Parts: sequence; structure tokens; C-alpha cells
Amino acid sequence: MRRSGAVFVGRMATVITSECINCGACEPECPNTAIYQGGVEWQAPDGAMHAAISNDIFYIVPEKCTECVGFHDHEACAAVCPVDCCVPDPNIPETHDVLLARARALHPSEAIPDDAPSRFKKEGAAAPKANGHDKVAPAAAAPAPAAAPAAKPAVAPTAKPAVAAAPQRVVGTRGRVEKAVPRSAAARPVPSFAGELPVDFEKLLAELGPPRRRTSSWLGSLGFAFLAVCQGILGALPAGSKQRIAAAVNDRRFFDPAMATAGNVFLNLVLYPIVCAGFAVASGRVQLFTLSVHPWIFLGLALAGIEAGYRLRESFLHGAPLAETPLRGAIYGPLLLPLGGLVRWLVGPRGATSTVGFDGFSGGREVFDDKLERERRYGSVYRLEDRHDAYILRVEFPRVLPPSTLADELGLARNMPDYEYELSLRDGTFVVHGRVADAQVRKLTAVAPAFPSEFTTRVALRDPVSGFRHRYQDKTLEVILPKAAD
Repeated sequence: MRRSGAVFVGRMATVITSECINCGACEPECPNTAIYQGGVEWQAPDGAMHAAISNDIFYIVPEKCTECVGFHDHEACAAVCPVDCCVPDPNIPETHDVLLARARALHPSEAIPDDAPSRFKKEGAAAPKANGHDKVAPAAAAPAPAAAPAAKPAVAPTAKPAVAAAPQRVVGTRGRVEKAVPRSAAARPVPSFAGELPVDFEKLLAELGPPRRRTSSWLGSLGFAFLAVCQGILGALPAGSKQRIAAAVNDRRFFDPAMATAGNVFLNLVLYPIVCAGFAVASGRVQLFTLSVHPWIFLGLALAGIEAGYRLRESFLHGAPLAETPLRGAIYGPLLLPLGGLVRWLVGPRGATSTVGFDGFSGGREVFDDKLERERRYGSVYRLEDRHDAYILRVEFPRVLPPSTLADELGLARNMPDYEYELSLRDGTFVVHGRVADAQVRKLTAVAPAFPSEFTTRVALRDPVSGFRHRYQDKTLEVILPKAAD
């Protein structure tokens, strides 16, 4: 069937017309990963290869399209399309029951209820009647008994509908094998472990006290007073040191890296002329309170202006906002590094640890991201925050697969599947054991360097705890460990 300059194969109630501008906005929105770019083949369950010839635009695999029934009350691709080229085909309508059964077949590990979101319910209209094109009926619908012909068909949630299953593979025009990322990871049940507290994570987090700091001592009070008054001095520090002070303080009322840098620029307009004039007077070149000192003052102003232009060149030359400009330090900034460390020790949270070193690392952002991802695969990227009444542990799990030709041959997506994990408390130590669950990815661990199939992270706790509560989202494991009452 040819429509709007594109060829569509098989049954389909939603199509992408030739008005597609190839922007790619629809592809990540599809809950069934049914949208691909043109010139792509897919293999149907019967083993036959089908092709969509679409002038290098995106297209929808008919066996995978459910019109978002079971996931949204609207068609997600049509909602984000900027040119409205994702349209229903009035000549090939499909019923709500057929689409719901297909969704269950595509996602067998997810429990999709009968009252799942559906655009038919939102529109308030009855589902279209099946016609000659719609020959696939949901096999999960149990036929009504002869004695009760008016009985409503019941869809058994555990039955497998006899609809087209998900494509087994997608082969690109360049021979690259791609594998759709399953959506079941987002809906997988949250495991529970021995020692887990029967409380809601968000509620427990809201009831915790502030991070433990040294503000109770006169040293802590002195540190905060120094921050509030002398931001201009600390603004001379290198960018990394200022960011670490801001992370330790976690309160922009006391320290803001951007404001500290701006304050230091204005401070140098006074400091540099004083230094230059003082040097000239001390060396005997000029006399104080004479006109001969003016050139030295002008030299100090010029040096301060040149340095400010270099430090904030993105803002001066390209008009970038100060918040988006690298906050470089002054020429004398490295001399103040011990002062920055002292301030962090005075006002920072106690007990916060991270196993990934940032100081002294060079090699570019891409190289550092690779280093960080490698450390995640060993379970070495975590942070422990010590509060008055609890510990908060955050462990980052791997996010992407390491580059490998075997990954391409196995049809693995770039994103790392979720790990299985086990949590336990043993003799004042919290143990996190992560394990690669995907069988195909485990094959990759056997040949890829620096990619173990599992890891174990042990975090020693100084104070006794009464248990823990965890949650896992966005590849990050968060654990709250309330401290035992004295």
C-alpha cells in the first residue's frame, strides 16, 4: 500500500507520512521502540524479512505499534511531532482490544491492566470496528459461553495473545545490528532485603536532620563568617577549588562561585595598583605621594583588566552569561589553595567520602567520562554523607557499555541494562553486591577489558545503624541508614 510517497507494509493504524523532516523527536517517545529511520529491515516472527522504503525518513514497524494503548492516553509520537506527520490511517483501523493484547505480547514481563491508559477512552468514543484488514484478534480474550452470548470477553492477564510478537532484530543499511532497549527495567519490582525498614523512602528522607557540620564550634562559626565576608579573596582560587567549597557549603548565601569570581575581579582592580605602587616605592624608583607614582598605579589597573579579560573571555568576547563562563582563578590563586582546604574543613559536612579523584586529572572530558564509567563497573563510585541521625549512601551503577566489536555483533544497545543487586549489613559495614543480569551482556564481560560481571562495594560505618531503606532510579542506588539511638 503506497501513501504520501512512502511504502507501508502490513497492518498499521498509525503511519509517518512523507512530510517527515527526519528530526528524530518521535523515536525515543515510543513505548514499544517501534519507530526507526528509513531504509531499515526487520524480521517478523515467521522468519520473513520485510522492508520499509521511506526516502530516508522515519517509519513505524506495524507489528510493534499499539497506538500507545496500555501506556498513554494519547499517541506519543504525534504529540511531539513538529510537522504533524504521525497520523492514523482511516482505511486500516484497529480496535482497543487488539492493541491492548498486542501491548501485552510485546511486554510480557509487565502487568498491563484492562483499565490501562488508552486514547480511545480519552476521546470518549468507541473503538473502531474491525474490518477486513484487521484479521488478528486477541487470543487472550476468552470466548463467551453459548448460554451467555452477551457476556463481556475477559482478558486473562497471564495468557499470551496470538498477535505478532516483537521483531527479533533490526538490521541497518550499513549492516549494523541494533537491539531495542526493553522498557521492563523501569517497571521492575523493587527487591527487599534483610534489615530493610518498612517505611517509605521519601518520607524517611524528609524526616532526616541536616548534614553533620562543625558549626557548633567557634571554628565552624569563624569559617562561615570568613565565607560571608571574604568571598572576593576565595574567588582567586582555581575553578575546581571553588566548586568544591560550594559543594561542601551547599548554601549560596555563604558562598557562590560566580559571585566570588566577580568579587575577586573587582578586588584585583584595587589590589594590583597597590602592589605595583608599593613595589615601585620599596625599590626606590619613585617617591610616595608624588606624580611619578601614577604610571605604576595605571600599570596595576592594566594588569587587573587584562587578567579579568582572560579569566572571563567567554563573557567579554561572546556575551556568555557569567553562570555559563568557566570561573578561572587569579594568577596568585594557587597560593591560596591551603586556605581553600582549611575553609572546606571548617564548614563542610563531616564524613562525606567519594572514591573517584578529581584533583590533578587531565586528559579531556571524554577521557574522564571513560575513567568514571570504568570505576562504576567496579562499584567504586559512591558517596557517603554523614548526618546527625543517619547515613545517606549513593552508589552509581554503570550507565553505558564499553565499546566493543562483540557488542555490535550481539546487537547490544549502547545503554547498560540494569544490574541485579543485593544489600546487607555485616558487622558495621554496608555491603552492595552488583551483578550483570543480561545474558548477552555477560558474554561481553568475558572479553571486554575492565568490565567485571559483578562487583562488591563495602562501606564502613563509624556509628551503629538500626537498618536501612533503599531505592534505585536513574542508575543510582540510594540508601538511608538511620543511626541507632544511644
